[in-house]
Amino acid sequence: MRSIRRGCISGMTSLALLVISPTPLWAGVGLSSYGVVPDRTPPAAPPPHGILPLSPPRQSSIPAGSVLCGIDSIFTDGFEPASFTPIDQVSGGIPSPGLTQDIIGSGTLSVAISSPAAGATTGESTVDVTGTFVGPMNTGITVNGVAGYVANGTFLVPNVPLNPGSNNLNVQAVTLPGATASTSGSITQSGSPAPVSMQVGRAIGYGPVSISFRYSIGTLLGNATVQSVAINFRGSGADDYTGPLSGAPASYTYMQPGAYTARFTVTDSNNQIYTANRTVLIQDLVAQRGMLCDVYGYVKNRLTAQDAANAGSAYQSVVRTGYVNFFNQLGANMPATAQQLGVIVDGQLGIGFADLLLVRDNADQNRSGFPLRLTLGTDGVWRISEM
Repeated sequence: MRSIRRGCISGMTSLALLVISPTPLWAGVGLSSYGVVPDRTPPAAPPPHGILPLSPPRQSSIPAGSVLCGIDSIFTDGFEPASFTPIDQVSGGIPSPGLTQDIIGSGTLSVAISSPAAGATTGESTVDVTGTFVGPMNTGITVNGVAGYVANGTFLVPNVPLNPGSNNLNVQAVTLPGATASTSGSITQSGSPAPVSMQVGRAIGYGPVSISFRYSIGTLLGNATVQSVAINFRGSGADDYTGPLSGAPASYTYMQPGAYTARFTVTDSNNQIYTANRTVLIQDLVAQRGMLCDVYGYVKNRLTAQDAANAGSAYQSVVRTGYVNFFNQLGANMPATAQQLGVIVDGQLGIGFADLLLVRDNADQNRSGFPLRLTLGTDGVWRISEM
């Protein structure tokens, strides 16, 4: 591993050193796997100890089979000690998918609404907006300023608020480097909510994942009674359940990534049919991990190119200015700094946040570790918020 150049260090000595504990940064997670955080409030972010990792060397082992990413050619130069295995040669290392696929894209960004249909009418106070997009995986989607989620070229923006009367649905797509695309639709909010409804416990998850559902039936037309209910959790094919409401399943396990529109159908004693729909979006954990690696990789890529402004675009707006100013102060030392930032070796992924662990090889054959937090921004794009 190439050692930190003295000139690069002298340009950073005014920053606070990041003190690293030799124990894991979060309980129950080792260096050999990525975990999924339960559906709960994100934990407090690791305290910021400095704008860049300048940790004193601490011993840190990486078990064989660890899932590594953020690996690229700038981390080897042919002068590594023969007795020390660099991080990018540890057994089990897996390169991240690539900046073009995840961050930059290879063509024109575009977005389209699938549901609701143009001119639709609802009695509900919110609407789930779904659609498709062409762009990199870390494309952010918002509808009327509400951020959504993406998977496999589809998006879901749940619970977009509606006002009485006609509502425009303004969809904005944006990438981390700043490309944008937009489209629009409309829906009318009128009347009262339907007597039949389906609620989803969580509209987003990493597959395979069990999603919970709740069903309610109010007063039916003509005071009719319920004859039967049917539930289709995937929105296609045969129903997954038919029978009395009391026997309706409370959850369904989705195995594959994608958008699924679950359908709850009620037939009453007058043969009147009521239908309620809710959409869930299932993400691929491995693909999501690779994308997060590439957000970090984009910083290194841009620093290597001495492009401080675009390196800053990988950070959330509330911290961006400080990083860009610091990168500009580095000047010609930006590429050397990129070589010392380390490799992602582990982490926990939650809904809207991810806490990752970076490990860096040191010239004395020790390794330093430090935390990296990424969050989903208000524009739907994943960026670094703590480093």
